[in-house]
Amino acid sequence: MKKNFLILLLLLGIQVFSQNDDPDQKFHHKIYGKCFKSLKQIPETENQLLLKALSFCSLLECTIGFEYSKNKKDTQDAILKRAIEITNLLYDEGTPVYLISGLDSSDEAEKQNQNITDDNNLVYISVGGCVSTNELQKIKQIINQQTLKLINKK
Repeated sequence: MKKNFLILLLLLGIQVFSQNDDPDQKFHHKIYGKCFKSLKQIPETENQLLLKALSFCSLLECTIGFEYSKNKKDTQDAILKRAIEITNLLYDEGTPVYLISGLDSSDEAEKQNQNITDDNNLVYISVGGCVSTNELQKIKQIINQQTLKLINKK
């Protein structure tokens, strides 16, 4: 009986520890996934089955939609325009974002976000691990360029 109780206590402790809040995940969901409800559906995506389900109200949805529309230039251009619009909205709220990817990018984002007042309140968000697509790199670059442009304009 004591053995079973000890195992149960140990498993419970592991589960509680594994649910510890990750600060990078907070930034990821709170900012990267933030949905601006005032934004309407992108007309170029309304006739496409996979993209129709997305509302394109967050950077996360723009990134996903951009990936799925890789062979449709007009759709990608519209999604990039929306991503820039959302980047501007986030900046206006005081949370400029800088997307990073690559090996250990989540660790780098966590390290950079420990003190967000050191570089214009820039919030680093890891969007890709070791393997990253060309589409992700392109939309990441556009968002980061827009953020830096806004910061430098200030």
